[in-house]
Amino acid sequence: MLAFLVRRLAIGVVTLFVITVIVFGLINSAPGGPAAIMNMSTTASERNALSKSYHLDRPVPVRYAQWLGSAVRGNLGQSYDFGQPVTEVIGQRLPNTAILAITALVLSVLVGIPLGMWAGVRRGRWTDTAVSSVATLGLSVPDFWLGTIMIIVFAVYLHWLPASGMSASGGGGGGGLLPHLIMPATVLSVAFLPNIVRFTRSSMVEVLSSDYVRTAHAKGLSGAVVLYGHALRNALVPILSMVGLLAATLLGGSAIVESVFAWPGIGRLTVQAATDRDYPLIMGVTLTVSTIVIVLNIMTDLLYAVFDPRIRHG
Repeated sequence: MLAFLVRRLAIGVVTLFVITVIVFGLINSAPGGPAAIMNMSTTASERNALSKSYHLDRPVPVRYAQWLGSAVRGNLGQSYDFGQPVTEVIGQRLPNTAILAITALVLSVLVGIPLGMWAGVRRGRWTDTAVSSVATLGLSVPDFWLGTIMIIVFAVYLHWLPASGMSASGGGGGGGLLPHLIMPATVLSVAFLPNIVRFTRSSMVEVLSSDYVRTAHAKGLSGAVVLYGHALRNALVPILSMVGLLAATLLGGSAIVESVFAWPGIGRLTVQAATDRDYPLIMGVTLTVSTIVIVLNIMTDLLYAVFDPRIRHG
């Protein structure tokens, strides 16, 4: 297990390095890159001052090495827009995304796993077809469209929920955190719910057709004991990997949902940074999100090994 963990950590560090190299290279090679900052001033002296201030007078590999050295020490630079350290700006937004992502993940799991189990147990019946059809429909609905429809219905016409923001002080309407959380969490959960339903159904169908389940039935065990004591325990093992991957995606920030509902999270911050050409912030968000995804994937692999002895001993 220790060797596996060390190997996965090493792969994660290399992956982070490659991601930062690619993003840094794209930023500096794309039209309107950091060099465009020099166009903010008209005089040569002002352009030279800006060039030295942002280290644009140095080659790209040198600038990347400087950024990487500072990042290793926990210094991600200064945000152009906010005038604050990038770590502080990300630290203010990351908890907001965590609240939204965890709520959406809990909703997806609480609804998706029972529906997937039900469809798997009733394989081939009309209930299985209905659940599978709804799951497929959920995959086809765009996040921005569903979010817009919910805002029109529940905020504009019915006045039940605030249209945007995270709290009443944020200008998103009345109420506290919970009313502001309902719509974005629902839209985000709908985006991931079909994957959990379909994956749970497939896992249940595979487990229910296995030899040890047939043996349990032959021993005279009740259907509930076989389902929950044998089938479900083994079916949940691969589902853990799916939930872990979804958690990594959710915590990485959903830019579309956060932008539609003006939710002050990492996803919306990324869009704002890219629009405003806040390159230190773009690099900081990239590093943070990539680290979150890699760490959660490693944790998922470890949990998978813990719950499945075959993988642990292998």
